[in-house]
Amino acid sequence: MNAFAWLLAIVFGITALVVLVSAAVASARVQKWGMTGACAGFTLALLAVVLLSRSPYIICVISLLLAPLAFYVVKRTTRNAAQAEQVTRLSAAHCALLAGSLLFLIPFAWLISTSLKSDDEQAVFPPVWIPTQQITSEAVKTTDGEPAPISWYLQTSARPQKVAEIAQLPSGAVQVLPIESGPEAKPFEASREQLTKIRHVEPRWKNYSEALEFLPPDTHYGLTFLGNTLYLTLLTVLGTVLSSSLVAYAFARLTWPGKNLLFIVLLSTMMIPGAVTMMPQFLIFRSLGWVDTLRPLWVPAFFGSAFNIFLLRQFFMSIPTELEDAAKIDGCTPFTTYWRIMLPQVKPALAAVSISAVMGAWNNFQGPLIYLSSPDKMTLAYGLQLYQQQHSGDPGLLMAASTLVVLPIIVLFFFTQRYFIEGVSLSGLGGR
Repeated sequence: MNAFAWLLAIVFGITALVVLVSAAVASARVQKWGMTGACAGFTLALLAVVLLSRSPYIICVISLLLAPLAFYVVKRTTRNAAQAEQVTRLSAAHCALLAGSLLFLIPFAWLISTSLKSDDEQAVFPPVWIPTQQITSEAVKTTDGEPAPISWYLQTSARPQKVAEIAQLPSGAVQVLPIESGPEAKPFEASREQLTKIRHVEPRWKNYSEALEFLPPDTHYGLTFLGNTLYLTLLTVLGTVLSSSLVAYAFARLTWPGKNLLFIVLLSTMMIPGAVTMMPQFLIFRSLGWVDTLRPLWVPAFFGSAFNIFLLRQFFMSIPTELEDAAKIDGCTPFTTYWRIMLPQVKPALAAVSISAVMGAWNNFQGPLIYLSSPDKMTLAYGLQLYQQQHSGDPGLLMAASTLVVLPIIVLFFFTQRYFIEGVSLSGLGGR
């Protein structure tokens, strides 16, 4: 019942926070700063209740009261019906966006939380979202010389007693020492069921260092995997941008026989499943002697991509022809016009293509699985799969390793998503 109450408290609390933040953002966009301040105050009040209250019922009640109160303030402080309708409409839109964002952020939050947990918190119910660790005492040492963990010793007829766990006995019992009884206290045995660990909020950052220490020594704490991945990513981005933009420029701005027919053939290749071309590609690379090398993973990028060519072609077709005519008058060759005039005009599309290429090369697992067998040539994605096979019983270390692998690409996409979305959205504006 307590777990169900906390589940309701979490649902109501998150819902109220989404509603309050949405109302505050909508009020700010309508420039109703009084409403913005009121909604922000309600949000801070709810956060304070969530952080300080230990009762799920109080959190539920406050959440149910503050959300309607925010909309009452919005209704009372708007001057006319048009403003009230605008704030309500924007609030609903922001509610939907925030709810969707929270829904998609839950797996990532669970990844970070699990990577910072100790082993005894990995498989408990209800699940623990904020990592904690057991309190230890520097004054009392275990038989191994480590600081002793502190627990409550629960007896049936006496109040709980604070004890230090000093030894794990072969029988399964724990040898404990009372720490509030003075120097005359003597150790005694207690069953694990009689002990309740005293915990405090503290992430276990050692999971990240231990995850790197468990890697094979010849990988230099994973730097070998990282170097191979960076090498492949750089060459893949360079090849994709150069080849796709060059072919797209030829399809968009040059006139030559069979251009439209070949462009249709190029687009039709997008309908061919990758499984169909997998075996022919492998046979070609094997005949070249490229198996167990990194070449099969970056050389195809220099032959263009149908989707990227189509994306860049749409951008090139939207550029005014006057720029190209002026370049011809100045004596520029077609390649000079492409390099100096046209490429700077399609920076949003180039950014979108580059970001897609980085994400594809960084997360590529199938390619290394097919072509690589030497440990010194493995990439991060392939190395993470091997790490999972060896340490599947250590969720904390596995999640820490996964976080280290995905964090750079998440940071990259977070700071460059504007260019990615701009490049994809603007690609449909051109055409003839």
